[in-house]
Amino acid sequence: MQASIQPIFTWSQNRIFAGAARDVILLVEWEGMVQGVETQKKSRKVVAREIELRVWLEAHVSLKACYGCVVEAGEGRSLLLKLGKIHAGGRKYIALEFTMAAMPAGNHEALWLQWQYKQPPVERIRELPLHKLSLEYTHHTDVLGTASCFHVAKHLELLKTAMVMEEAVALRSKTSDPASYDRLRRQADDLLLLATQSGDMQLVKEAEAVYKQLAVGIQVW
Repeated sequence: MQASIQPIFTWSQNRIFAGAARDVILLVEWEGMVQGVETQKKSRKVVAREIELRVWLEAHVSLKACYGCVVEAGEGRSLLLKLGKIHAGGRKYIALEFTMAAMPAGNHEALWLQWQYKQPPVERIRELPLHKLSLEYTHHTDVLGTASCFHVAKHLELLKTAMVMEEAVALRSKTSDPASYDRLRRQADDLLLLATQSGDMQLVKEAEAVYKQLAVGIQVW
């Protein structure tokens, strides 16, 4: 039976400097897969629900931050991410920031990941095969100047924006703390800077939407 979700994992950098601890971002994206011939009805149906992603960390890896979901601590060095449901043709993203301790040069295993979900209509529990992710450590200093993968940087900023927007709305309903305005403004500036550097129109539109939200809310803050 065809899997209902198709995951993709992308590191912000595939090679990191071996001489010191480094922070790296893992972008996790997953798509709802259509079974058989796609129809308008099928394109709206839920293809997986109660999606969970279990992540096991190697000893030199520690979680620093999570964007787009809540992480629960599991047994041992594991993390549990509860990711809800997905519709056919839908695509979702989260980002995990890890600190990688200094290691000898070479390829080192970093994470083990496994997906579990319920597959409608029979609600059968399915698991995808265990997936291993590694990183290359090198003493070549050229990696210190290597830019992060744009695809990862883009979706990280979009996830940060959603989180800051939710935080600002929640704070604005309780208090007139100007700090929420400042955080939202800085995030809009970060979006616009990345949009200017890349020419990505989705980032441009997102930055414009945040600036409009600031204009609406400035009298409240």
